[in-house]
Amino acid sequence: MKAALALLILGMASGASNALAATPACSGANETKLSWPAVDPVWEMCWLRAQHSSGPRGSGLELRDVHYRGIPLLKAAHAPLLFAEYTSGTCYRDWKDSPTSILAEPAVRNQLGTSVNFNATTSCDRSNHPTQSYGACPFQLPGQVSGNCFTGVAIEDRGDHVVLTHQYNAAWYSYGSRFIFYADGSFEPQFGFGNYDGTNNGTTHWHHNYWRLDFDIDGPGNDVISQNNVVQSTEFTALRSLNGGPGGTERVWEVRDTVTGRGYRVQPTASDYISPTNASGTGFHTTDVVGTIYKPGEYGDLSTNPLGSCSFSQGNLANGEDLDGVGGAGTDVVLYYRVGVRDQTGVDSMVCKEAGPVFVPFGPWGADPIFVNGFELP
Repeated sequence: MKAALALLILGMASGASNALAATPACSGANETKLSWPAVDPVWEMCWLRAQHSSGPRGSGLELRDVHYRGIPLLKAAHAPLLFAEYTSGTCYRDWKDSPTSILAEPAVRNQLGTSVNFNATTSCDRSNHPTQSYGACPFQLPGQVSGNCFTGVAIEDRGDHVVLTHQYNAAWYSYGSRFIFYADGSFEPQFGFGNYDGTNNGTTHWHHNYWRLDFDIDGPGNDVISQNNVVQSTEFTALRSLNGGPGGTERVWEVRDTVTGRGYRVQPTASDYISPTNASGTGFHTTDVVGTIYKPGEYGDLSTNPLGSCSFSQGNLANGEDLDGVGGAGTDVVLYYRVGVRDQTGVDSMVCKEAGPVFVPFGPWGADPIFVNGFELP
């Protein structure tokens, strides 16, 4: 009997290890499912191109129903807020729904595959000269031709991680959007700010990108957000450090399910500190992190995307509502995270800059319990 039970458990724990795990349906309009690795996946999610993304004027590469080890993690991860501001006083609230071409091999175009000769390449990857533009794909790269360009999402299996790469433009800017998911459960959203043709590179300016991460750990309820291990009871705004830039006391944030104890920790990287809040002195962007409750259809501080509305009105999102739920049991939460870059004229105005944090799991994210005849086995 024990031998038979052991064989049953072994069979369930190997070939059918994810039989009891949840999986995204990806049945919504324009959603495509990604499972990585292709066999016995660790990560599963639905992805959408920029032209199909949510929010007023889109949100770039959008991920929905992200699952790690068969456990719901994110309802949505995207970047619906994007700004450009200049020392001249000109400023824009850019759009995020106009995809443009990147270099990618056929094997990874809108599908999981392996790049053999070159990795997916955006304008930002190519832009490494302080004042020179490389234009559109194929970015004047030796040996590359326009036939190697495509407008879509490159999905590359790189062994211990998978990379999703997409690019969209707003006038003369090419914005690169990447998500990197690792086998250990950590993931990185990366944003690249690149100039397409050199327009306005004679004026120092700043870009600000706000990711929106709609956490649904183990489902949409029971989540709380902590700042430096202190649960935030009401909606809040915060800086990465006491002065918003390098130095001072650094802060970290966690999103945790109060029932299961599973969670993710947000760890800013060095690149995130390079352009602090209000670097321009205009007062348009004065926060790095915003924690809010989930509201259907709310993708930012405004319900529209007016081109000339330069200021991020964080008070429209964080307006004092209850964030930790009844009795601190948690609720449905959303985290906004800003990164910014500066393009300084005559110095590095054409060098693409990338920024983005790392999200690291904590708590019991192991394989789901095995049940035999309704009883959980240790």
